[in-house]
Amino acid sequence: MELDLAVDAAALTAAIVDVPSVSGDEDQLATAIEEALKPLAHLSVQRFGNCLVARTELGHRERVVLAGHVDTVPLAGNLPSHVEGDRLYGCGTSDMKAGVAVQLRLAATVPEPARDVTYVFYDCEEIEAERNGLGRLSRSHPELLAGDFAVLMEPSGGEIEGGCQGTMRAEVTVTGQ
Repeated sequence: MELDLAVDAAALTAAIVDVPSVSGDEDQLATAIEEALKPLAHLSVQRFGNCLVARTELGHRERVVLAGHVDTVPLAGNLPSHVEGDRLYGCGTSDMKAGVAVQLRLAATVPEPARDVTYVFYDCEEIEAERNGLGRLSRSHPELLAGDFAVLMEPSGGEIEGGCQGTMRAEVTVTGQ
C-alpha cells in the first residue's frame, strides 16, 4: 500500500481509512506511513514497532509535537470508505484518521516550519493502556516527545479537546493568515 502525500487531505484521509489498522494489527498502515515519510529529506524518521516518529532538526529554539494514533476499533462492515454528499464514512473517519492525514500533509508540504516539529504516529490507543504505543515511546525514548507545545490530533465532536487526563485553558491571540 502506497500513500500519496501530494493528494488533498480528504483523499489522503480516505486512503488511510482504507488500510485496515485494528488495534494490534497496525503494521500495514505503519509501514505505509513510514515509506511515505522516509523520502522527505527534511525529516528524520524512526520506527519502534508500529510507532513512528518523524522530526525536523532545523535548530529552532522551540519544538511542536503533533501526535495521532493509527489504530481503530474492530471493523464493523465499514470498509472501504465511501462518500455521501460532503461526508466521508468508514472505520476511523471520526476518530483520528483525518488527524493522521493532516499530520502527513503538514510533514510533506512544510519542509521549513517556523519551529521544529515532531510528528508521532502511534499504535494500540484503542486497547489496554499497557500496550499503548505513546506510553511505550514515553518510557523508552522520552527525549523524542520533548517539546514546547503539543497537539493530539484526535477530534472530539470535530473540535479541539483540552484533554482527558487533565486540562489547561489558555487564551491565544495570533495575527496573520
